[in-house]
Amino acid sequence: MPYVLILLFEYQRYKRDAVVRVYADDRLVDELSLSSDINLKCTKAVGMPDRLYAPMNNTRVLFSPEKMFLFEIDEKHLCDHIRIEVQNDNNNHTNGFMTKFSYVKLHHILLVPNCLLQNDNWRKLIERFPEDETEPYFPRPPLTCDVILRAGPVPVAEYLRHTLGGNFSMEIPLHRKHGICHLGRPESGRISYNAFLAHVLCAFNLLNTPI
Repeated sequence: MPYVLILLFEYQRYKRDAVVRVYADDRLVDELSLSSDINLKCTKAVGMPDRLYAPMNNTRVLFSPEKMFLFEIDEKHLCDHIRIEVQNDNNNHTNGFMTKFSYVKLHHILLVPNCLLQNDNWRKLIERFPEDETEPYFPRPPLTCDVILRAGPVPVAEYLRHTLGGNFSMEIPLHRKHGICHLGRPESGRISYNAFLAHVLCAFNLLNTPI
């Protein structure tokens, strides 16, 4: 079964393009060269079916990075870990001072079976696992304790939604539960579904569009 690794992040370019490499079990999946900034965008939630796309807030809008990166990975290459390497050591450091630098701010890292790019499969997921904020949800980003961050400028506890400048790599172990591959160790017990991912896929017009 093919899977899709989803990356959502902001990016501020300075001087040179950052390079992002994605590996599955040390096998290179893809390489990105980031030639322009990636900012946040606001998407209207009006018109999304309420049961699947509940209001994100009172104004019914969704804020997310303006680009989404998807990488299709065959299940046979998802045995041990996912690794993300970023080469982005671009700044104006001079005589001990630095006022400008290039950075990445990660919002979401998700791994899902590519069947979840089909709206009908989201419907089935909702019917089987009703949304419940008190329960673990699927798919979810890896927990802090699951991520090994190397050569990063901040503690691993801040890897999401924190400015990451310079070169760094992230390694995330893979685990299986009920025949599904997960980033990090899945929590025990009944699960709910990740409504946010459904919102984002709809905002990027990716539902019903297998890659």
